[in-house]
Amino acid sequence: MLKIYLIAQPNAGKTTLFNRICGERCYVANWPGKTVEVHQARFFHHGIEITLTDLPGINSFKTASVEEGITKEFIFSREGIAVILVNGESLFRSIYFAVQVLELRDAIVVINKADYLEKRGVHVNAEALKARLGTEVVLTNAIRGIGINQLLDRCIDAAEGRIRTKRLRIDYGSIEQFVERAEKIVGDRGIAVKALEGDDYALSLISGEARNEIKKISDEISELYGDPEQMIAVQRYRFVEEVLKSSVEEVKVSRPSERLDSIFFSRAGPFFAAVLLFLLLFASLSLNTGFPLNFLFRFFGMYEAAEVLEAYSLVGIISGLFDSLSEHLSSILPDSVIKDLIVHGIIPGVGAIASFFPLVLILNFLMSLVEDSGLMARFAVSMDRLFSFFGLTGKSSFPFGISVACNVPGAVATRILETDSERIRVALAIPFIICQARLLILVLFAAFLFSSPFVQGASIVFLYILSALLFLSASRLYGRMMKLGRSDLLIELPPYHFPSLRVSWWITWQRSRAFIFKVGKFLLFFSVILWLLNFLGISDLIGKAISAAFSPMNFSPELCFSLFVGFFAKELIISSLAVSFGTSDFREILSMLNLSFAQSLALIVFISFYTPCAATVATVYSETRSIKLLAISVAFQLFLAYLLALATYSIFSVI
Repeated sequence: MLKIYLIAQPNAGKTTLFNRICGERCYVANWPGKTVEVHQARFFHHGIEITLTDLPGINSFKTASVEEGITKEFIFSREGIAVILVNGESLFRSIYFAVQVLELRDAIVVINKADYLEKRGVHVNAEALKARLGTEVVLTNAIRGIGINQLLDRCIDAAEGRIRTKRLRIDYGSIEQFVERAEKIVGDRGIAVKALEGDDYALSLISGEARNEIKKISDEISELYGDPEQMIAVQRYRFVEEVLKSSVEEVKVSRPSERLDSIFFSRAGPFFAAVLLFLLLFASLSLNTGFPLNFLFRFFGMYEAAEVLEAYSLVGIISGLFDSLSEHLSSILPDSVIKDLIVHGIIPGVGAIASFFPLVLILNFLMSLVEDSGLMARFAVSMDRLFSFFGLTGKSSFPFGISVACNVPGAVATRILETDSERIRVALAIPFIICQARLLILVLFAAFLFSSPFVQGASIVFLYILSALLFLSASRLYGRMMKLGRSDLLIELPPYHFPSLRVSWWITWQRSRAFIFKVGKFLLFFSVILWLLNFLGISDLIGKAISAAFSPMNFSPELCFSLFVGFFAKELIISSLAVSFGTSDFREILSMLNLSFAQSLALIVFISFYTPCAATVATVYSETRSIKLLAISVAFQLFLAYLLALATYSIFSVI
């Protein structure tokens, strides 16, 4: 079996190439000895079985994450056939990275988006590049499928010895003699060069005595010429410049995209980016639930239009189908515990998964379009100044903005963040962002509890501002607590271009399918647990036990049990109260609760900031892979929500 591994820096089109080659034949596997997932595919080409592995993207050899570390270790291992994907939109940076890989191992170089380069006036001479790098060079366009068969043919030729590649050898000028000395000690020139650069992984491959010798050579270079890493980088840069000068010709062409960049990077850039982001959220939410268009329709007295929008939204259609299924099974199945479990436990759980899926699918699709068009990088840069105050990068604005729609895809969106530290911090802090489910509950309570429209609006706006501040502050706190370093934005600005629908769908389906398999089982589990509590009839006991903790605010057992149920899904708060008081009239429910103004405010504050739902809990766990961190996050949310609610009650009880 032939094993091929794809290596590239982020945004080089590696995933697009992988999907173009394997289509729907890919699967997710754990990298040996690690919990990191990689995509793999098995297929045949000219009768030869091939396993293709899409290794995690790596910015540089100074890795910042576990995922990048896997790719780096593979490069040093020299297993299989390596394919280095060079991003045609950033040739110098990509070739510099490719040169470092070629110093360490044999590989085939692929220049992606070659035809796009031609349109930009950049002409690549593949034969000249092949001669300078000493390896096969293939020009491709993964989106259109150009050069794919040629690439696979070259991989087979390399595996069967029909073409020979040689390890790249760069003349390091004034320090070449020191490199040769290190090479004799280590026995491998590529590892020797990396060791002189101070690469920890390269040094770990060398024996203790050899490391001491390398340290002496490094000190000699420092005394005579300066920092060895800098000296090596300078010579390598010169080599790359010579390579590109001899193999690439560039003709000046006009670029209208510079006008858009002047807007993104101006003082109004963050506002411009935020408006575009929330327009995307508006579109995705309206398709999925009808919100907020249904609220606008009701505001203008168009009640029938609002009801039609809700009924024929994706969630409305899915909910209707599962309600019909429950009614049908309830009418044909004999009364038993199994029937009750199926009708009230399993079907609602599967229905919850199905109702989440369209929103996750739509948001992932919109995100992939933004990412492929070149806009995501500009969003990140324009928002970086604000988020950097809290130790985050501008890329965090995406999970933040998406979480306003729903915390679940918001947590999933943390995968776009470059470092583990930022990804974990943002995932743990996301539940503080008020999502649409909580907003619906807040609007309902505010509308019925407060007679003043000003108080209704002001309370919601204040809670959203507080929500954003809590998210940013919590992410900073989690970073300090776990001693995670500050995240800096390292991002390349790709040219604007029309996104490929094929590529966007590939990315969307992979991300959304992973969500269903990972989070779905947890949602179903929580649904069955909730059914069991109701079936055993211990809701009163739970309500009374929780009400003891809320005694300073005088919350009733019925209200406390609804808050407990709200841990599973915020939408269940209203239905739980309706069951407890035997009426679906919300005014009547509130009159039975008999809440004071201070209690009402405290209730709204607590609903805003305690754990959003079981689906979010499951998703945060799937992204952090730590029960300990998840427990800390949930406990902190409950504690802070309770503290804020108690403070609100105490203040407004006195006023």
